[in-house]
Amino acid sequence: MKVDVLGLLRDTPISRKLTIISMLTTALALVVSGLAFMGYEQVAFRGAMQDRLSMTASIMADNSAAALTFSDPAAARQTLETLAADPHIVGAAIYDSHGNEFASYRRLGAATRFKVPTLGQDGQRFEREALKVFRPIVVARDRVGTLYIESDLQEMHARVQRYAWIMIVVMVGASAAAMMVALWLRTSISGPVSHLASVVETVTAQKNYAIRAVKSGDDELGKLIEGFNAMLGQIQAQDSALQHAHGELEKRVEERTRELQTEVIEHKRAQEELERVHRQLMDASRQAGMAEIATNVLHNVGNVLNSVNVSALLVADLVKKSKAMSLARVVTLMREHEADLNTFITADPRGKHLLTHLDNLAEHLQAEQATMITELGGLRKNIEHIKDIVAMQQNYAKVAGVKEIIAAVDLVEDSLRMNAGALTRHGVEVERDYRDNPRVNVDKHKVLQILVNLVRNAKYACDEAQSSEKRIVLRVQCLDHRVQLSVIDNGVGIAADNMTRIFNHGFTTRASGHGFGLHSGALAARELGGTLTVHSDGVGHGATFTLDLPVHHEEVARVSNA
Repeated sequence: MKVDVLGLLRDTPISRKLTIISMLTTALALVVSGLAFMGYEQVAFRGAMQDRLSMTASIMADNSAAALTFSDPAAARQTLETLAADPHIVGAAIYDSHGNEFASYRRLGAATRFKVPTLGQDGQRFEREALKVFRPIVVARDRVGTLYIESDLQEMHARVQRYAWIMIVVMVGASAAAMMVALWLRTSISGPVSHLASVVETVTAQKNYAIRAVKSGDDELGKLIEGFNAMLGQIQAQDSALQHAHGELEKRVEERTRELQTEVIEHKRAQEELERVHRQLMDASRQAGMAEIATNVLHNVGNVLNSVNVSALLVADLVKKSKAMSLARVVTLMREHEADLNTFITADPRGKHLLTHLDNLAEHLQAEQATMITELGGLRKNIEHIKDIVAMQQNYAKVAGVKEIIAAVDLVEDSLRMNAGALTRHGVEVERDYRDNPRVNVDKHKVLQILVNLVRNAKYACDEAQSSEKRIVLRVQCLDHRVQLSVIDNGVGIAADNMTRIFNHGFTTRASGHGFGLHSGALAARELGGTLTVHSDGVGHGATFTLDLPVHHEEVARVSNA
């Protein structure tokens, strides 16, 4: 049975996921570093063993020259028997100039393991479980014979076993330390992020704006939670006002309709009442737009929080995989040889590589620091991004009803930012066709309300078309001192018999739609001194919604003078 480990880890809570990943990465790093260290030690020890045995062979060759010269096998055997001082040399032999065995030595108890080999080439080599050395015996520059020495590898195997046990002990200790660090990080880093993400998910799913996130500190996350709670408070007030306005609106319209049918003589008074109802409808429209904008803001905040989680986990992983423990081992090694540090560094094989190891360790720690600084910078930028999103929503909430001179492209870009999360989730490609960038003097909240609704409708139209390529084009252009902001999609299109009803109150082609957005958008466009129009070549051919607005008078003068 195949187990999807990544799938199981993906569905695990963040707190437990942080602990699991920390333990796994720590164990993997320790295993890899331990195996590398053991491999390095084995290579270094093999080299040291070759050097030691080669030196012994050179001394024995010099001491055996006289015995060969005077053809004294007994003296040669006596010279070879001095090798008994080394418990790892299993045997040795001396050959004359013709390659015949002259004398031999076998370590006590190694008679069955050592057999004098046929004379081989000069040099040293590892074969199976032994190190073999052939060294020429020279007298007055003439070769009079050959010395052979064979040593076992038991010392090297014992050394490997000791290092294996040390690595196991270090892994157990490091795993315990990693567990404690992971538990601390789980509380201090992932806790507030997970809590805020949970609140965002609950608010988005339930549309319950009375929920609040709990602040856990005064850092960037604490300030983010304060701003998030403040935004929820504004949305809650707007949502309540919208519901109240809807109820009042339906009641007043019903009452005034009956009165108009029976009281023709009060036409003038009824007309004034209709104008008042119209203003209430615009207020309700504005609040509906703000609620839609706020919903998109929540989606965008949720997307950025996912990036914050990833950066926090990566920083935690870097802490667990740090090579700082290698530095501690180097310090321990140096303290062990504190009394003879100079000799250790210059003569001991491990000491000779100590400075190189420290250089490599310093480079690795510098790289770790650079990576962590980069990730923390990304984390800070993501938090600033969330604060910018919240600030932009609050800015539009505060300036509603006030006219400002603003570039048309800036309004379009704001509407895209409000819908960025939804467009990404639904895989909709956005194309910008900014042919001009005139300035307009408008209530930018009303314009944003219209554009956000148009972009959302275009996204739904692309989804319903079930096309492999979902595309929305945002176009800005000037015609006859007026700016046209167009939202063009390749979605399901609009049937011809629906073209005249598309802006009617309550009309919608979506099962989950309420028929309020386009109607309120048309009314808002009229209040801005513009129009909202639609064009479609029919079902399956997409649609184009165009908001037409007057250009700011200073812009008109500049174009005319040009």
